[in-house]
Amino acid sequence: MADAPRHPARARGASFGGSPEEALARLVLEESLAIESGESVAIETWGHALPWARPFVWEARRLGADPSLIVEDEDAFFRSLAFGRRRHLPKANAAHAATHAAYIYLGGPEAFPRLLGLPTRDFEAIVRWQGPAWWRAARRSGLRAANLAIAGVTETAADRFGVDPSAWRRDVLRASLVPPSRLARSGKAVLADLRAGRRLTIRHANGTEIHTILDRSPPFLEDGRVDAADRRSGRFWTQVPSGLLAVPLRPGATEGIWETNRPVYDRFSEPSVSIGARFVFRSGRLREFSFDRGGESFAAALGRQRVHRAAPALLTFGFNPEIGRTPELGELAAGAIGLWIGAGPPAVGGERGRFSYLSTLDGAEVELDGRPWFTAGRTPTRRRR
Repeated sequence: MADAPRHPARARGASFGGSPEEALARLVLEESLAIESGESVAIETWGHALPWARPFVWEARRLGADPSLIVEDEDAFFRSLAFGRRRHLPKANAAHAATHAAYIYLGGPEAFPRLLGLPTRDFEAIVRWQGPAWWRAARRSGLRAANLAIAGVTETAADRFGVDPSAWRRDVLRASLVPPSRLARSGKAVLADLRAGRRLTIRHANGTEIHTILDRSPPFLEDGRVDAADRRSGRFWTQVPSGLLAVPLRPGATEGIWETNRPVYDRFSEPSVSIGARFVFRSGRLREFSFDRGGESFAAALGRQRVHRAAPALLTFGFNPEIGRTPELGELAAGAIGLWIGAGPPAVGGERGRFSYLSTLDGAEVELDGRPWFTAGRTPTRRRR
């Protein structure tokens, strides 16, 4: 990766080594969350991700911060699920959000397929590890938080997706080490054009042709850091890796056909990989859909509401240069366009628990207000006025 330093953010002080784990910890603490001396940092991890969590402890201490390492033991976790009606479902402790300045999360469990047989309500409560009480406490305390995707790269997940775990891990690590400052520059260039534009047409040789109108609601820029602008707008949580701009669409304004050419990965779906999704929209509503393979989970989720109530909510534009066809992160890839159907993600106003689905398209041609703007999957450049 040409633009990323070998040792991110080394200028702030000496480190104890140059391993990938330490480089990731330095970047997240110094650039994503801007940790200062004297601040308290909670590092919450599942047992399998401890090799990634430990460097956060000593890197936080190098910065003069006070780290707390919180470990969820997987054996104890699954045993606690067997207590019947009287059990207390495990979840993130809201006290950690209330008493720390920053929070790093390395998710689990590693044996996640064991969750699939749980009642829907229990399953959703566990998957959303940080529950409502945690989020309320975090907002009140002014917490800065980061979720690290590297923890989700496990042998179990790789086997479920049919990918090589070592290659997947390398891809996620490279993407995670792209400096947030670089992502911010790319994202702001895209954002500047979209703020000046209004109408979008997206075409692809696979049959995609979508006409839509951007809403006036604020877009959501995810550049891998929690800065002052994020906190003023009420956002305190970032993803690592990152590199995404989500733009709300005007309700009722989307017409045409959207056909994906990137797989959709979902470790909790059966099957876990779907390809060839095709959606037809008229008057801003989903009217028809089909999949080449793996559309059962979409159909099941959609079956809980009427088809015509599913509507396009957002377009996403990816600009992380180190994401390829990486499982669960494809929407971040530079040049990828995503279409979000249903409720938007919580970060941009979506309600948890409501139907939503994100699929992505690579290599599209996009017109903004009738002018060529985004060509063959290349990250947009500033338009000439």
